Amino acid sequence: MKSRNTRHALLFGAMLTATTACVSLQNGKLYPPISSTEPIVSNPGQSNGSSPHGGRARSSRKIVTVNLEGQATQMELQLFQQDALPFTTYYPVSGFTPEVAQSESHQSTIAQFYFSPTGTKDDEAYVKVFFPHRSVSLEAIQDLVLGEQGLLVNNQWELVDRTNIVSYPWATEKLIYQHRDQNSEMSVGSIYIGQEGDYTFYVVTHYPIEYGDGFEPRSSIVLENLQFAD
Repeated sequence: MKSRNTRHALLFGAMLTATTACVSLQNGKLYPPISSTEPIVSNPGQSNGSSPHGGRARSSRKIVTVNLEGQATQMELQLFQQDALPFTTYYPVSGFTPEVAQSESHQSTIAQFYFSPTGTKDDEAYVKVFFPHRSVSLEAIQDLVLGEQGLLVNNQWELVDRTNIVSYPWATEKLIYQHRDQNSEMSVGSIYIGQEGDYTFYVVTHYPIEYGDGFEPRSSIVLENLQFAD
């Protein structure tokens, strides 16, 4: 049986193919594909010189202080950088396990950061960055999330709130959702519709509600450090 993520990727690929047939491409830009669907971890960073994503290179690691469960905690961050993706970011070394793959439809690339504070990744707690290989309109991305066969409907997620007041400069709007499974366990999260230059995409956070104090500060590090190619 295919995993939920695989089914989602197949559905998104079909939707994106249909959507791009009726919307205009921005400059006809193609994102470089990944040759393997195997998980890929971040490349070693550089502390100086030029970045392959444009601009000055970012340090491979850094230490920050985070308010974690009510206490100021020092946290080591690792640079996430892949040639096939037009962005870099940082993630907590002891908090997330990154994986990158193409969808089976070859229509999108997904970077997924699984919550893993104990060293074992949790499939139900993650940050996911979804990039179509072709840059499409913002409306097309919104349809992938809000359409009749979109992310919310496909996952049976209930939309709780929607706002265009968002703290991240790359995000045009934020959708807050919740979901109660068959065991009455509640998961929550947010979906950010993103646009940076010619790039359009969406970002998902998802986690069991009881993870909030540990997950949210760590996931915010990934989101606030997103930096895109020039």
